[in-house]
Amino acid sequence: MYAYTILDQIRKQVAARPESLREARERRDRVLRTASSFNGVLRTYKAGSLATRFTNRPVSDADAGVVMDRRTLPDLGPDGEGELPAELVNKIRLHIRPQLAAQYSNVRVERMKRGLLIRFGQLLTSGEDPSVDLVVALNRAVDDALWIPNLDKNRWDPSHPEKHVQLFTSSTEKHRRTRRHVVRLAKAQVQQFDKPHLCSFNIAALAWECIQSAERIDLALLRFFEYSATELAKHFTKDPAGVSDSIRVDDRELAVKRLRRTADGLRLAIDAGNNEDKVREVLATQGVFWKLLQPQNDNRNNGVLHGSHTNNVVEAVRTGGIVSVAASGTLATGKSSRGATPLKLTRAYGGFRAYG
Repeated sequence: MYAYTILDQIRKQVAARPESLREARERRDRVLRTASSFNGVLRTYKAGSLATRFTNRPVSDADAGVVMDRRTLPDLGPDGEGELPAELVNKIRLHIRPQLAAQYSNVRVERMKRGLLIRFGQLLTSGEDPSVDLVVALNRAVDDALWIPNLDKNRWDPSHPEKHVQLFTSSTEKHRRTRRHVVRLAKAQVQQFDKPHLCSFNIAALAWECIQSAERIDLALLRFFEYSATELAKHFTKDPAGVSDSIRVDDRELAVKRLRRTADGLRLAIDAGNNEDKVREVLATQGVFWKLLQPQNDNRNNGVLHGSHTNNVVEAVRTGGIVSVAASGTLATGKSSRGATPLKLTRAYGGFRAYG
């Protein structure tokens, strides 16, 4: 069960700092209070990783939205006279910016695809500076979902961020905890790559589909990667709320390869049982949390992997150094000794060096 121990260590390692979460919530809530004073706002909502407790460190942003009142703005949106969102979003920007600047002197309020991006320019002691994404939305006439802006194309798109939070935080506490741990660990794995293959929302949606009960974290994470590889090979992930289009992936074939490789590595690590060195070796060489594995005490013996020397192999694999198999079958790093067989390190899946 040593795979469980390592995964739990990594989960704690990537966990967001409580003080950073508090500041992100405070900034989000202040933006919502400020925006709610704009004429025509019906209500506000909270969304995204902060609302679902899926946030890792660093805490980079908080998601929220304002829903406009049709009685005040009857021409707005597809269910009105088709009035487009760009002008409204700019009016809200002009409304909230001076009020926020009274507390955050460096604040910048910028337009983004779905509404406004608020950058505060005020670093925390951790170096984090959480921003807020504010979506400007409309109730839909046909259901309980929303119309949200697509300012890149100046149109309205269907979405249901409130339902996403409801779904992702549903069920018993033990079940929710398993889901949260899976999402956070999966995000940590994916975000090690220079170009992550899945967005956070896609990870959360897949975890919501496949994590159906409380489970030990190593088994649950394996289930997630096996399920995700199988399902994504067949089709893009569907919107859990059944409102928006399926969640797109830039390179689905690449994403499936990475997911399968991670699943294979996790299974091998679990099968290694209580052999700590074997578990670490498998995870490192299979590209599973290779940037996050904690190094062990260094008891070098000419670079040969003994006991806690897995960190030598981790570093060699990570940096593209020399890894070879000695005549005895042990892994060695550094310049190969007589009788050792060098292992070929090939570029695999965008930025990670792994055994070919």
